[in-house]
Amino acid sequence: MCLAESPVIILSGPGQSGKTTLLSALVCLLREEGVKVAGILAEGLWENGVRSGFNLIDLFDDSSVSLSRRIPDNDLCNGIPFEFYEAGLAAGMRALSLERCAGADVVIVDEVGFLELRGKGWASALQTLLELDGLVHVWAVRCKLLNTVRAVWGLEAARIVSVEEPDALNRLKISCMGRLMKAV
Repeated sequence: MCLAESPVIILSGPGQSGKTTLLSALVCLLREEGVKVAGILAEGLWENGVRSGFNLIDLFDDSSVSLSRRIPDNDLCNGIPFEFYEAGLAAGMRALSLERCAGADVVIVDEVGFLELRGKGWASALQTLLELDGLVHVWAVRCKLLNTVRAVWGLEAARIVSVEEPDALNRLKISCMGRLMKAV
């Protein structure tokens, strides 16, 4: 059985492996090629060598808002070490809205993880965006969640690029540009 090519490219790697850094570089390369990019980046914030939280960057207008902060270990619940701010989640949903993404060529989702698999975070926006014709998606997914994310969103045919590959950025760019050419 031959699966149709998926509009989704998944950048996979362990936590803190540089997925966001690679996606930021991809956004720059795509914009240099005249590609319209929308979506979100989750920029890590660091304090004393430990991730202390995230800022959310809306790629539609490059605005930034606080997304989350680290929860002290003794307050940890549900296995998620961050508390998410309502304003950050709302900004993310706005960034992933049809209004902001429908005119884009590529939408970036950094990242699809535990919250989305629980029906929270960006989960409600993902299926709607998948239904847009001609839109190329690039999702960051931790390698330990890769198979589950693929199964939940029907992405068995998605192209997988590992952040650990030496030519990962080039492979991401080529995959995006190739899918955009097929969509024309």
